[in-house]
Amino acid sequence: MLYQQIQLGVPAIWITSEDYPRMLQYVTSFKSRNYYTIHNNLFSQFVNNSWKPILVTITNPETGEKNQVTTNDISASFQYLIESETKSSSTFIFQSFNDPKEIAGKLSGMVASLSSDYRESFMNDDLLKMPLQIIVLSSVACPEEYSFLFVSVENSYPDLNELLTIVGHMHDSTNGEITNAKTDKDFLDIAKAGLGLNEFTFINLTLMSVLDTGKIQPDYIYKSKMASIKKNGILEIVKPKITFDTIGGLDNIKQVISRNVYFWNNPEEAQRYGITPLRRILTVGIPGTGKSAICEATANALGLDLARTGVSQVMNSFVGQSEANMRSVFKQIRVMAPLCVWIDEFGRDMSGGASSAQVDGGTTDRVHAEFLTGLQELPDNVFLMCAANQLDNLKPEMLRAERFDKIFFVGLPAFEERVEIVKIYLKGDYNYEAIANATKNFTGAEIKSLIKQVKFDVVSTYRREITDKDVISHAPNMRNILWNKDREMIRNLYRLAYDQWDWSSTLQYNDIDDILGTRKSTSDSFELKV
Repeated sequence: MLYQQIQLGVPAIWITSEDYPRMLQYVTSFKSRNYYTIHNNLFSQFVNNSWKPILVTITNPETGEKNQVTTNDISASFQYLIESETKSSSTFIFQSFNDPKEIAGKLSGMVASLSSDYRESFMNDDLLKMPLQIIVLSSVACPEEYSFLFVSVENSYPDLNELLTIVGHMHDSTNGEITNAKTDKDFLDIAKAGLGLNEFTFINLTLMSVLDTGKIQPDYIYKSKMASIKKNGILEIVKPKITFDTIGGLDNIKQVISRNVYFWNNPEEAQRYGITPLRRILTVGIPGTGKSAICEATANALGLDLARTGVSQVMNSFVGQSEANMRSVFKQIRVMAPLCVWIDEFGRDMSGGASSAQVDGGTTDRVHAEFLTGLQELPDNVFLMCAANQLDNLKPEMLRAERFDKIFFVGLPAFEERVEIVKIYLKGDYNYEAIANATKNFTGAEIKSLIKQVKFDVVSTYRREITDKDVISHAPNMRNILWNKDREMIRNLYRLAYDQWDWSSTLQYNDIDDILGTRKSTSDSFELKV
C-alpha cells in the first residue's frame, strides 16, 4: 500500500513507525521519486544511496543580495521544493520527534493547499500541476482531528525477510563466527525469534546474545522478547503445555479441532476438497469447565505459541488508552503470526450499547469497535479462540454468521467425564465411579479443588494417604459450588445451548433432562457437528 501511495504522488502520508532509519531507507528504496529531508541538520537530497546537502538561495532582507547556502530551515526547504521544476516528482520526508498534534497543526495549512493542487491536477488531467508530496515519519499515529488530511500507514516492525537480511549480514560480516547458522532453518529460527521487535531492538538483542553466550541464540532473543511483552501487561505469549489427553471429557470439541488440525497444516489438501479450515472458535459455558484448557490444548495441537489476553488487561482508565491497547494487541498478534490467540472474559465488559455512553463515556463501545476491526484484519495463519461465561449483553454483530466458525457450549461434566477428571488428579487404586457419583454437578475446577483440599486436610491431620471415603465425605462440604449458587444461570445457558450452539460433549448433551428437570422429545438425539 505504501509504495502505491508514494507512486501516486498522494500529497500527504503519515507513517507510524518506531524504526526511523529503517523506514527512511525503505521509503527511499522506491526509485520513482526524488527524496528530500533534513539530514544531519541540513536540508539534503537522497542521491546515489546517500544524503547530499543542497544549496538553497537565501535573500538577505537588508541588502537584497542572494546567496547559495545550506540550511536546516523547514520553510526555506519547502519553498525550494515548491519552486522546483521537479516538484511533481519530489517527496519531502519529515521526521517528527515532537508532539504529533503540534507537528500536524503546523503542517495542516500546507497539506490542505497541496491537497487542493492534487485535486486540480486530477480534474484537469495535468500531471505537471501535481504538488510536492510530504511524508511524516512518527512513532505516534496521526492525531484524529488531522487524520482527514493524511493517508495513514502503519509499519512498526520488520517482517521475516527483513530480519533474515539482518541476520545474513551479521553472519557474512563475521564469517559466521557469531552465529551457529549452518542451514536455512538455522537462519530462519533466529529471524522468527525476532518477529514483533523493531529493528533496533532486534539488532541489540542479537549483540546482547553474543556478549552473554558467545553466539546469536534464537532462545535468548525469544525469551527476552517474551519478557518485554509480559512486562507490557496486555499480551502474554507462552509455549502451550496442556494436551487433549490431559483434559477429561469434551469429546466432540476435541474431535472437531483434531480433524481441523490436519487441514490447517495441509492447506493444499483443504483447497483440493473445497473447504476452509476453522480459524475462529468461541467457547461459552460455566466457569471452571475446561474452556481455558481447551484453548491451550488447541494451540499445542496446532504447534503454535499461545498468545493470551483478556478484556480486563485492555481496559484502562485513561481516555483513549483502552482503544489503543486493543489496537496494540492485534498489531502484536499480526506481526508475530503464525499464532494461536486466546481472548478470555469475552462476554465480560464487551457489551457496549446505550449504557456504555452513560457508564464509561463510550469506552466499551469504542473497544468493541476496535475488537471487530482487529478480528476482521487477522491473517489466515492466526487461530483465534475466545472464552466466555455468558453472552447475554453482547451486541448481535459480535455473534453474527462468519464472525466465528463455531460456537461451542461447555457444560457441567457428565458422570463418565467426572470419572476421567478424577483419574487425572487422583492417581492410584480408588473407586473412581463412587467419587464421580459424589461430585455430581461439580465443575472440573471444583473437583480439582476438592481433591487438593482433601489431601491437605487428611495428610496434615493424620499423616496418611487419602481414601475414597475421605473424598466422598468432604464433597458435601465443598464451598461455593456453582450449581448451588447459580443454578438458574446454568440452566439458562443449557437452554441457549440447546437452541443455538454446538456442544463440546455428547455426554453433556445427554444430561440436559437432568440439568433442566425436563424430558426431551424421544426424537431428540445428539448429532456430531463437524
